[in-house]
Formats: sequence, structure tokens, C-alpha cells
Amino acid sequence: MEIVFGKMQNQMSERMRRRPLLAKWVKRLFGYTLVGNYARALTFKDLLNQLPLESFRHLLDLGCGYGEYAFMLADALPNATVTALDINDRSVTEIATLARQHKLQNLEAHIGTIDTLENRDGYYDFIYSVDVFEHILEAEMPFAQAWQKLRPGGYLLIKIPSREQLTIMPEQWFEDHHDWLEDEHIGQVYELTDLQQRMEREGFEVTYAAYADGWWSRLGWELGYLSHQAGPVLQLLCLPLAKAMVRLDRLLVRDRKTGNTIQVIGRKPH
Repeated sequence: MEIVFGKMQNQMSERMRRRPLLAKWVKRLFGYTLVGNYARALTFKDLLNQLPLESFRHLLDLGCGYGEYAFMLADALPNATVTALDINDRSVTEIATLARQHKLQNLEAHIGTIDTLENRDGYYDFIYSVDVFEHILEAEMPFAQAWQKLRPGGYLLIKIPSREQLTIMPEQWFEDHHDWLEDEHIGQVYELTDLQQRMEREGFEVTYAAYADGWWSRLGWELGYLSHQAGPVLQLLCLPLAKAMVRLDRLLVRDRKTGNTIQVIGRKPH
């Protein structure tokens, strides 16, 4: 089974859709171009190795955004059905259109919250949510709803930023980003132990828990962020180094005690 992230970027990015020939060459030369998403995808793929992925038949991308992980898994698991769920109707509509264009009949798109999935109680083998719960107030995080939609023995994977964040370069260089975080990350309230305990209180058996994205990964993200602010040419020139830093972070530290992201996998008991 081959799991490939980012195959659909040319079709998902408005900038790339405007200049398809240039986008084709950029992708050929540089690969995936967004450092933050690249780091998330590496972590997510590592997490998938902790699961009996090929046995899953019904998967739910909870808060799918542009649907990159849903497309990745629908492509890798042709015998499974992936539901891409989000409250953003434009994103979900575009996902449905792309799925039809690429004849991915095992990818279905749904607009709404997890509560709006009818006749799906005890249905899913695997529900995953990548960098979504931090946008939700702690009391409103849908752990209980995910439990209800999972079959006994099914898995819930949550990846979110940790409460305490490491910054390498001067803080003032990221003021706009920090302002955005204050408005958007209303649920960035957990460290790893906190998330484990929340999963256990909700009834899950924790099967895996880890930090990710340490010093080198953060430096790669900061380089990607600042070069993006400077314009597309500098962004592309810095991209190989930034991505190399993200990969180096994973090679240097295996058993991480801290990090800018936390991820927990829980299993619903039989």
C-alpha cells in the first residue's frame, strides 16, 4: 500500500489553478510547497503506521478542510470509503467536484458537524482529526460524538498543537500569526498528558501518544512562513531547506519529551 500526500495540490490551490503549466513545473522541481502542511502530513503518515489501516472499511475525516488527507487515504485504500466532513460548504463542494472528476467513487463529502451524519452510529472503523480541535472550545470538542459514530474496536486519532509553543526567531517577526492564533486557536489548551486524560475520560483506551515537531521542525516552519511573506520566488528558493529541517527533526529525536504538536490515538473498547 502506497500513501502519497499532496497529489491533488495543483487542483486545490487557487494560485496553481490560475497558472497550470507553471504549477506543473513547480511541483516537479519542488514537490509539495506548503511547509506547515508538509510537516503535518509527515506526522499523520507516521501515526497511520500505528494502526491496522488496511483492515479499515469506513473512515471519517473530521474537519477535513481542503480534503488532502481524505484524498490521500481514498487513493491508498480503494476498498474503503472515506467521508470528508467539514462545516465549510465551499471546501466540501470542491472536494465533491474533484472526487467526481478523478472518479474516486470511494470518497464522499458531507457539509456539517459530526452530529449531522445520519444512520452512522457505530459505523466508522477510524475517525481522524488533524489540527481541528484547537479551533473548538474545550467543552464543545466532539469526543462523545466521535465515540458514538465509531464501531466497537474503532479508533479515534487527534492531532493538535500543544499549549506551550517553542519559537526560535524573534517573536515580533510573527505578530500577525500570533494575532491569528489568539482569535482562532480557542481550544489550544492541552499538553500531551492532558489530551491522554481527556481521551480516557471519554471512554477510549489510549493506544499511542506522542509529541512531535521540535526545534528543527519549528525552524523549518518559521523559514517557510517568513519566505512566504516575502513572495513566491523567495518561498520556493527556501523551500528545500525548510522541508529538510522538518525531516531532520524526525531523524534526530525519536522519543520526544516536548514538542509543538501532540497526537493521541484512542480505541473504543469492544
